[in-house]
Amino acid sequence: MKIRLLPLIAAFIAATPLVTSCLDSEEQQILYDPESSITGFSVGTLHIDRMGKDSNGEDSAYIDTINCSEYPFTIDQINRTIENKDSFPVGTYINKVVTSITYDSGTGILVYRPKGSSNDTIWSSTDSIDFTEPLQFKVYMYSGSMGRPYTVKLNVHQMEPDTIAWKDFTDLSFSEHVSLDKQTALSVDKNIYVFGESNGSTSVWYTTTSSGNPSQWTELTSSVPADIITESAKVWNGKIYFLSGNDSYNLYSLDPATNQFAKEAGITGLTLLVAPDDKLERFYAVKDGEVGYFNSSMEWTSDSPATAIFGNAEGRISSYSEPLSYNDGITRTTILVNSKVETDSALVFQRLSSESAWTEIKQNQAMPNLENISMIHYDGKLYAFGGANSSHTAFDFFYNSTDNGLTWWKTTECMYFPETFKGYYDYGSYSATADSDNFIWIVWGNGNMSRGRINRLGFAPKW
Repeated sequence: MKIRLLPLIAAFIAATPLVTSCLDSEEQQILYDPESSITGFSVGTLHIDRMGKDSNGEDSAYIDTINCSEYPFTIDQINRTIENKDSFPVGTYINKVVTSITYDSGTGILVYRPKGSSNDTIWSSTDSIDFTEPLQFKVYMYSGSMGRPYTVKLNVHQMEPDTIAWKDFTDLSFSEHVSLDKQTALSVDKNIYVFGESNGSTSVWYTTTSSGNPSQWTELTSSVPADIITESAKVWNGKIYFLSGNDSYNLYSLDPATNQFAKEAGITGLTLLVAPDDKLERFYAVKDGEVGYFNSSMEWTSDSPATAIFGNAEGRISSYSEPLSYNDGITRTTILVNSKVETDSALVFQRLSSESAWTEIKQNQAMPNLENISMIHYDGKLYAFGGANSSHTAFDFFYNSTDNGLTWWKTTECMYFPETFKGYYDYGSYSATADSDNFIWIVWGNGNMSRGRINRLGFAPKW
């Protein structure tokens, strides 16, 4: 029960020592007892909104309870603030909260000012307190001194942390009458580059992002190589490398710092760029029919034995390299690519840097052979998605793998695509990339873009 401080507080205030300034000011000051501090704060069981299934299998809202006693609260004794660093889940009710508070004045009392009230109330561990607005708590000593007030705030997430949020940018376009096919999107620093084909010619475009917002597309027109193999483009050591040519391919690079193209000397006969490995400065490729890799000095090393393992691969190759958890001197590179053989399974290849050949992974649960398939590394997982095939519609689900492409799971909660993406894909093509701000960018055929990010990856730290 809440107890109003009637004559008790008046007696405390009357007994509080008053000090007159030596400058003859009539201002009166209250002396704060240094021992009148709150030393511990926690809350009990709270209610929360939930979604579940009813007896008919339909979505149904209900109210559940969660034990919040283990949520730590930070007490800032200098600024006299108390709040939970880790916010409570979305939908948590904080209008009826039972608290447990300790304070170092064993002979005093703790009071607070309830929401909407102009009077203080003695705190009790059985009080149900409304924290929908920050409240002030303070300790009174029986000696009459008063501790400085604490502002107590309960933080609740306003967004579901693990859900992805999307935003469309529908006012962008490459150019009038330009729709890019065979796209590859690449994120370098704050720029997103797109290589693509339109009406039989190839082109390169870029947009600069700021706080998650892209600028209008700019086409690179100076010294652009002809006949770019647009699906070959990959980022390696801070530059973009790609193949260009008709009968014989040449290796080119694009420096994002200057947007200048350069023909790479010292290596010829490349027919396929497979995957970069930044840590070991390797670029896996196919040269004159042999599988191997070149280094930053353009020195070529052939696999032994040479194999035609990529013979059934078709289209854009997505890759990811990372050091092994138990030996950071060895990297594992995983690639995902469409299969040109009639099958419902895409191709997954893998290679350790300590090995001399690639291995095709026999997947436990296969990734569907979706049209224009893409794979990104995001939030500690491999995610894959794409257009339609004989048994799937375009952008129906994210598929994720936590075992380096061995097993793929259809993601049915939190990570999802809006229904509008099926229509956007009708523009003819798409490409995707993830940037350093944890945004996923999807570039549609006409230049429009969609930006997605898991909410918690955008939460700013409080401390």
